[in-house]
Amino acid sequence: MDALTHDVRDGAASQSSAAGKLDSWKEMLDVLPVAAYLCDDAGAIVHCNRRAAEMWGRSPIVADDAPGSVPLRPVRDNGRHLGLVDTPVGTFMRVGEPVRDREIILERSDGGRAIVLANVEPITDPDGAVLGAVGCFHDITERKRADHRQRALLDELNHRVRNALATVQSFADHTIRKCGASKEAQDDFEGRLVALSRAHDQLTRGCWDPIDLKTIIESAVAPSTGASPARLHVAGDSIRLGAQASLTLSLVFHELAANAAKFGALSSTDGRVAVTWTVREADRGPVVRIAWQEEGGPEVAPPRHRGFGTRLVEQGLARQLRGAAALDYDPAGLRCTMDIPLSSTPG
Repeated sequence: MDALTHDVRDGAASQSSAAGKLDSWKEMLDVLPVAAYLCDDAGAIVHCNRRAAEMWGRSPIVADDAPGSVPLRPVRDNGRHLGLVDTPVGTFMRVGEPVRDREIILERSDGGRAIVLANVEPITDPDGAVLGAVGCFHDITERKRADHRQRALLDELNHRVRNALATVQSFADHTIRKCGASKEAQDDFEGRLVALSRAHDQLTRGCWDPIDLKTIIESAVAPSTGASPARLHVAGDSIRLGAQASLTLSLVFHELAANAAKFGALSSTDGRVAVTWTVREADRGPVVRIAWQEEGGPEVAPPRHRGFGTRLVEQGLARQLRGAAALDYDPAGLRCTMDIPLSSTPG
């Protein structure tokens, strides 16, 4: 009997200790600047702070011992209501692992909704036994609405730009044919317009986020390699470039690749192009140096006149990115060295 009495007393003492620890958490939750609530070891909410009550629309019913005292029904993005075991707290109680930044929708008692990131962390005793859990919500409703509005605006912008490019191409085709321009001139113009459209599509797919330099180069040069990816070698530090730099470099590499396909390394079955780059320090700050190197093609000679492509490579980098380009007509293969300040390529 004494042993039984001792065990009962130990159990009561343990429960008292757990309750005391949860009580100390209640005080901390009340001063937090985020919506937070406290659960016992059965998953029932025993306390919530003012911000949580405001987000839910009212305080939870803490007198009920069942976890069903939660006064809301969180739902997923697809609209399916979650059962109790699938709520953030239910998931924690079922799996035993913390819940981190889980996006759910809270349905308020007044009919309103809030999109939140839910987090649940365990509260344990010195021996690691779970005494309860503390959860918090970060309201991202306005951020999601802003993202939706921005996505809608981007979609409209992309639609208008595609229509504008298609219109320009139609006008140009008609005008060039009427003027009796050569087939080569028509192909050059169409190739440049397609390169611009491809670069724009690349930005569109990434929601106008910065693009990796390797991706920009491969996309611009691939159409000129004759479906032989091995003819292009690309290597360098991981660098992501903003929209303006991406568009400018896409056109520059298109011109280099088109020239290589007509007169340089890519006009020969054995020709290859290597594009490498490194970041180095300069007086004006970090600069990315890009080297275009052709080999295996016909012997190279300086052109008799400077065409549009040459001017675009040299002047485009200077005007758009405050950079510089140097063309070296080495008989063994054209080399182009470009220096671009990283400050001109925000990404």
